[in-house]
Amino acid sequence: MKDCVILVREFLKPAAMKSNRNMFTIAIKSIGFAWQTNRRLLWLLIIFYIFQGSVVYLQFTSFSSIVDEIIKLRQGVSSTRQLVWSSIVLGLSFLVPLITGNIGNHYRMIFRMQQSIQLDLYKIERQGSLDIGTIESSSYQNLLRSAQEWGSSSVLNLQDFFFNSASNFAGMITSIGILWSLNKWLVVFSVVAAAPIYFFYKKYSMEVFRIRYLSVNDHRVINNRISHFEELQKAIDVILLKLQGWLKNEIRDKKTDFNNKIIVAERKKAISYSILSLWYLVFLFAAIALMTREAIAGRIAVGALLLAFTTYTRFYQTVNGYLESISVAEEASRYASRWFELFDMQPKIRSKPDAVRVSFTEPPLIEFDDVSFRYPGEDVDNPYVLQHLSFSIKPGEKVAIVGVNGSGKTTLIKLLCRIYDPTEGNIFINGINLKDVKLEDWQNALGILFQDFPVYNLTIRESIGVGRIDDVNGNGKNKEENIIRAAQYSGADEFIKDYDQLIWKEFAGGIDLSKGQHQRLAVARMFYRNAAVTILDEPTASIDAVTEEKIFNTLEKNMEGKTVILITHRFSTVKNADKIILLEKGTIIEYGSHKELMQLSGKYFELYTMQARRYWDSEAVDNGR
Repeated sequence: MKDCVILVREFLKPAAMKSNRNMFTIAIKSIGFAWQTNRRLLWLLIIFYIFQGSVVYLQFTSFSSIVDEIIKLRQGVSSTRQLVWSSIVLGLSFLVPLITGNIGNHYRMIFRMQQSIQLDLYKIERQGSLDIGTIESSSYQNLLRSAQEWGSSSVLNLQDFFFNSASNFAGMITSIGILWSLNKWLVVFSVVAAAPIYFFYKKYSMEVFRIRYLSVNDHRVINNRISHFEELQKAIDVILLKLQGWLKNEIRDKKTDFNNKIIVAERKKAISYSILSLWYLVFLFAAIALMTREAIAGRIAVGALLLAFTTYTRFYQTVNGYLESISVAEEASRYASRWFELFDMQPKIRSKPDAVRVSFTEPPLIEFDDVSFRYPGEDVDNPYVLQHLSFSIKPGEKVAIVGVNGSGKTTLIKLLCRIYDPTEGNIFINGINLKDVKLEDWQNALGILFQDFPVYNLTIRESIGVGRIDDVNGNGKNKEENIIRAAQYSGADEFIKDYDQLIWKEFAGGIDLSKGQHQRLAVARMFYRNAAVTILDEPTASIDAVTEEKIFNTLEKNMEGKTVILITHRFSTVKNADKIILLEKGTIIEYGSHKELMQLSGKYFELYTMQARRYWDSEAVDNGR
């Protein structure tokens, strides 16, 4: 009962009502993609489908004509010429649809492939235009998971519904015209017999969607459990910890529970459909009785009786098939609407129309003025993560941000990168409010390496080169030299034997790198980017002490004149920074050089001494003291 209430509430939301209920609006949007891709092919396919929907009735009329001609020949009131002509028409009515159907299927396949490419590119374009804050939000992630339930193919399935609608409507209009010409009561009987089908499929579709909707979390768990057998690191744990049986039982139980719910829904569908079949038979017998009486009375020919029967049954089959496709399309539209909601999303962080263009050829002056921040809450207000931060970073300074976990270090960097805007206060770049600077210009001035860095499954050269994908040197000599130099600065050159080597052994001829080696490549990307402002968030967390020392020595020697902002837990690496910012619970509690902070004998002195003592103790053990 509780689940049902949740589902009802979801559908009562205005946005959900607009996007989930209006299937035809969503279908038209999907056709919009088709129109943008290849409008000529779109029109050609519509004509094909209309023709396919109506030509089948030519078979019925020509066959009924043959029956009448045979009767007339036996009565001696007709010639074989008309029979031959009707037979030729009947043959063509079978041959032409086969040929046009094959041609239509061929072009539909081509069109669907074109659409798949167009849709994927548009999806990438729209998702790529969003800001990181929007992507991180729970509303975006929930919307994305819901859309991925069927995948983007749900949009293409709605296009199939559009084409099938053209075919079905052409067939229904043609059949109604034929039935009306024979007897208007046949139209009444056929419409009344078919009317309940819509409500039947509507109820069934809603029932299936309810089951799928309320099982999203279960499917997420199932996919997670399956991933333990497919992802290398998880698979190792499965084998070593003997988790196969437990995971298998989890997958089996949740899948069985879901399948049982679908089976119950299918059982209800079978019972309801049997009742509908009895309703249809009542009106079918009425139609047969009516036309038989007309034939006996001589008001219609025997062929017309045959035509009425085949057209009547064909009409019901067409309506039945079309309404069933509506139920499928309604379900597809519920997921396709999620994609369109994603496509319609606008970034929260964007450049103003009159944003200031700045070319950051030199490092800028960075100023935080009484900055406070809390992450946007979609249901409730979140607590402040940063409070009243005020400090400046001069051009070319090396600044370290230190503090325990949860102190707000990474959040501070996200504000500087304008992933989020401050809740209160302002950030100034060369005296200009960061909100007024063109976002693209500021992003081009930054080189950022977060602790959770991505791993690119490329060649080593490409993995470093993506640090500045729009390198003005192109594929020239300078670019190659810069890539090699960046690898040397990061210590990655020690394990690189071939810069064209593919990363990850899952690729043919690929190699597998350790986490520390991946991190060295990530640091090399930042050296290669050579940005005006370089931001490093725990850049040596997985790197040995020797390589760490080498990287920081390189930072001091080769980043002269560049602004470097370093986030780290290792206080031993920040001694040579020009300024050190110590954060605690989102506030700056100490600010100054290493020497100045040590003289304060405050929190920084305490943390630095604590880490140094551990190092001294371990060194004493290694020396046997």
